[in-house]
Amino acid sequence: MMRGSEKDVIPFLFVLSSLFAYTCFKGLQIAPAHPYIMFAGTSVFFALMISSMFISRNKPDAFEAKWFMVLTWVGSLFMGWWGTFIMISIPIDIVHFVFSMFKDGEFFIGPRGYTIILALSALVTFLGFVEVLRGPKVVEVDLPIKDLPPELENLKIAQISDLHIGPTIQSRYVNKVVKKTNATHADLVVITGDLADAHTEPIKKHLRPLGELQSRFGTFYVTGNHEYYWGVESLLPELKKLGFELLINSNRILNIGSAKLLVAGISDPVGRSFSEEHRPDLIKARETQEKTDFNILLAHRPDPYVNAEKYGFQLQFSGHTHAGQFFPFSLLIPIAHRYYKGLNRHGKLWLYVNPGTGYWGPAHRFGIASEITLLKLSKV
Repeated sequence: MMRGSEKDVIPFLFVLSSLFAYTCFKGLQIAPAHPYIMFAGTSVFFALMISSMFISRNKPDAFEAKWFMVLTWVGSLFMGWWGTFIMISIPIDIVHFVFSMFKDGEFFIGPRGYTIILALSALVTFLGFVEVLRGPKVVEVDLPIKDLPPELENLKIAQISDLHIGPTIQSRYVNKVVKKTNATHADLVVITGDLADAHTEPIKKHLRPLGELQSRFGTFYVTGNHEYYWGVESLLPELKKLGFELLINSNRILNIGSAKLLVAGISDPVGRSFSEEHRPDLIKARETQEKTDFNILLAHRPDPYVNAEKYGFQLQFSGHTHAGQFFPFSLLIPIAHRYYKGLNRHGKLWLYVNPGTGYWGPAHRFGIASEITLLKLSKV
């Protein structure tokens, strides 16, 4: 099983050490008179923030322990607070640097100013956590399609994406997702990857509620990048037991009256490091001897939209971006992705990017609510 190559360790350690160094620098800005205390405090803070990640990877038997749950929630909340503070601080520090070049090293924000920013970040993180506790909202989208076969008119498709079932997203949250999805009375359910964020064995019981998803034509699933980080070979059999249709570079054709609806899926690009079978292959996913009336592509990342249009797909469902997940990260996501949230049009292709039904890392969704999408096809 591929869990990441050794060559990835050095960049990861470099990024981690850089973030630690910058956090120490921020601590010194807040309390310049107590450097040793701030260094010790930053070390403890950083350890609390990331230790649960290493424990869950290397000691999955600790998953159900109460101490581990407490550690994970503390780490998650600290990470949200830290992430918000850092993202606000970086542009301020850049301005500080430029300002100091003309003002003999003086800064216009001192320790008190950074303490205020720290408190503001804590408030934003708290509000983002409250949003997480509310759970995903159902967002209804009406999609007008030219020359849509009458049998496909009013077809309802529910999308779940980036649920990240793991240490903090468990049965209670999953049951809420299932209940809200079933209440939409969708004709089919699509799950566009990053469903799991832990080893399969500890989360089996938290996956189980997904077997209660109800729709006319079933639940269709494609892998995201996180499934490969945690062991996709043990996860996929569990999802089959739950009744999922696994679309690994493949498709299913649904006969709806006299209309034929093709639902295809490609695996995430990370899959190529797992096996050749999991290398994303859009051509293979599209292959069929039958003439179809409407073609849907499921792809975890939005990126395949260019080729999706070329190969005759009219609609693509994706996720992955989380729309930035929380402010101010949400301001940066457009730099990485042309299409990163909601309904988009690219030529003849409609692309819907779900901002995430769950969350990853920080339990924090300030300004970007989690979502179950209900898309309805309609005739122009």
